[in-house]
Amino acid sequence: MKNMPFTDSHTRMRSHLLLLKDEAVGLGASDAKIIPADMIRVEDEIIEMCKAPRCEGYGKSANCPPHVMGPERAREWIREYPAAVLFKIDVPAALLVSPDRFEAFRRVYEISSALEAISVEAGYVFSKALGAGSCKPVFCPETPCQILEGTGGCRAPELARPSMEALGINVFRLVRDAGWEIQPILRTTDPETVSQGMLAGLLLVS
Repeated sequence: MKNMPFTDSHTRMRSHLLLLKDEAVGLGASDAKIIPADMIRVEDEIIEMCKAPRCEGYGKSANCPPHVMGPERAREWIREYPAAVLFKIDVPAALLVSPDRFEAFRRVYEISSALEAISVEAGYVFSKALGAGSCKPVFCPETPCQILEGTGGCRAPELARPSMEALGINVFRLVRDAGWEIQPILRTTDPETVSQGMLAGLLLVS
C-alpha cells in the first residue's frame, strides 16, 4: 500500500504524456515521442555556435543567449524534470533556405505553446516548452526586442520562449537519439541535394 501513491502518480504521468504526444500530432507535428529528461544533453559548445555570425538573433532577444540561463543552470533545471515530449515538423529544405522560413519556426512555437498550456491546465504546473531558433526574426523581425530595450513587455508573450539551442541543448544529438534522421540545412544548402529538413520543439513535463 505504501507504493500506491507513487504508482498512481506514475500511471497518471504516463497517461498525460501519451495525451501530449497525440496532441502534438493533432496540432500539426509530423511526429512526437516521449523521452526521459536525462536523454537531453546540454553542451557548452552549442552556445558558442549560437554567436554571430552563425545566428542573426544572438543577443537581440530576451529569449536568446546571453540573456537566458547558461548551460550549467540549464543542466540543473532539466534534472528537475522526469520526462519530456519531443516533437518535430518535417519542412522542405527549399522553405528553410527561403525568406519564408520563419513561418515554419512559428509553427514550432505555436505547437510548443499549446502543449505547455494543455499540460499546465492538467495540473503539471511546472511544464515548460522550448521552441526552435531565435524568436526575434519570428515575432519581431523589423523591431528591437522591447524587453531588452526597456520599452515594454514581449510582443508575443504566449508564444515566444527560448529555443532548445539557446540553453545549450544539442538538438541534432537529441533528435538522433530519439530515432529520427536529421540533416543540417544551411543557407548554402542545395534543396536539390537535400530535399527535406526538420525543426523540433520540446515540452518538459512536471
